[in-house]
Amino acid sequence: MPIVYVVAALLIILAVARLSNTYIPMPGSIKAVLNIALALMVIGMVLWLINTYIPMAGSIKGLLNIVVFIACCVGVLRAFGLWDAIVGLWTNFRNRQAPVRDSSEPAPQRQ
Repeated sequence: MPIVYVVAALLIILAVARLSNTYIPMPGSIKAVLNIALALMVIGMVLWLINTYIPMAGSIKGLLNIVVFIACCVGVLRAFGLWDAIVGLWTNFRNRQAPVRDSSEPAPQRQ
């Protein structure tokens, strides 16, 4: 019976997405947020179906959940335009060089 509920929910999400993208006028930013929320609902339901009805080892399920979660986070960040900023921060952090020590100063001694 839960599969019937999931199929009904997916059909409702499909109808809402179709109505919001074609017939209901709304600003682009609200439409983008609505589409992201609907996509996350679909991904959550599909992941629940996979975790519930497909037999697999617990470690593989955990790995699948982590990969899907990371992919969703990257997708949401890219949709909001924050991904490039985060990649830039990471690149700056990785490329930061150690401070240059003056050769005339003695090296610090370790004890």
